[in-house]
Amino acid sequence: MADFDFLQPFVNKRVQFRFSRQELRFDLSQSLFSSFDIDAGSRLLLKTVATQLDMASFGSALDVGCGVGVLGLSVKKVNPQIELVLQDRDALAVAFAARNARLNKLRDVVVQGGLAFQAVAGRRFDLILCNLPGKAGEPVLASLLAQMPLHLTAAGIAAVVVVKPLAEMVAGVLQQQGSEVTYREMGQGYAVFHFHGGTAVSPDAPLTLTPYLRAQPDFTIAKKSFALQTVHNVPEFDSVGYYTTLAASMLNGERVNGRVLFWNPGQGHLPVYLRLASGREITHYTLAGRDALSLQISAQNLETYGVPAAQIQQLHTSDFLQLPDEQYDWIILFPDVDAGVPWTQTLLPGSERLLLPGGKLLVTAKSTYVFRMLEKEQPFVKRQDRKKQGYRALLLSQHPQANL
Repeated sequence: MADFDFLQPFVNKRVQFRFSRQELRFDLSQSLFSSFDIDAGSRLLLKTVATQLDMASFGSALDVGCGVGVLGLSVKKVNPQIELVLQDRDALAVAFAARNARLNKLRDVVVQGGLAFQAVAGRRFDLILCNLPGKAGEPVLASLLAQMPLHLTAAGIAAVVVVKPLAEMVAGVLQQQGSEVTYREMGQGYAVFHFHGGTAVSPDAPLTLTPYLRAQPDFTIAKKSFALQTVHNVPEFDSVGYYTTLAASMLNGERVNGRVLFWNPGQGHLPVYLRLASGREITHYTLAGRDALSLQISAQNLETYGVPAAQIQQLHTSDFLQLPDEQYDWIILFPDVDAGVPWTQTLLPGSERLLLPGGKLLVTAKSTYVFRMLEKEQPFVKRQDRKKQGYRALLLSQHPQANL
């Protein structure tokens, strides 16, 4: 567990869970789905897997959108020989799933970050499990369901659970794609489907962001106007937030150049704005944060505005302090807000490690958050300090002799 010590501040609660006569333990987080107990949808799905399927017959399993790993790890506890892959777009969920695999002494568990099925192209599984994300939007849910038959073995089965208001939509999608529903159960607030087969998606169809796309509206930041492709479930899909406007205002008159790290780039508003404002002075864009969807749409938007893919790096990670020891001319930081995690005490020292001598750091967050960051002595020179609509932005510079 020593490798996962950085996760301890994220742990909200450790719960006991009994499944098919096996005892498991799960660490939960307030920053992730179902932070106080195993959710009712997962319990219902696992009950149907235990009563309707022969878990001993499965040689491989995939848990799509695994969260902290409840579904996949529970099945593997019953059948330790299963080759298990856990996947989630949230890097914090990926880290917790790996942590819980170790907590339950389950070996040979592969945990992968990224959007659904991106990391398992060409692989097939005997069992696919998924607690369908109700807020993802119907196009995303339909895409998830359509991809599942492509990743099942000939005798494989997919078992999914969804909130009751979306049950008929799921049933309609399965019918339309030609899948055979082998079992269906309605519980209090949830519906479970077991199915296999279906030909809605070609095996050669590339995995793209298309199901996630929402709109391509025009935005204006500091008199720079541009169209931006936006996606569901990432903020600022139709308008620019106060925090982005405030951050951009701090950059007027500043020369943003060289290697730039964007932590939590959102839809890509600020990276694209700086591409337009700074031209080719930015030589490398590093997009980093927990949400794989945010990183991928930001990268796509930068490429649309002429940034070569070779100049864009994506770092999908749950912890700013775990970033590789690369150094940057600029860091543009929209901090995470996680209950119980001492970000306000660690972000500035962590940024100092990543900045080149004379480098600059822009932090934009709620005013109270920034105030707490400055309570301790910090290793930077303050250049600008502005407030707007409850937000505060600080532009800081590294001491010229730092890191020498």
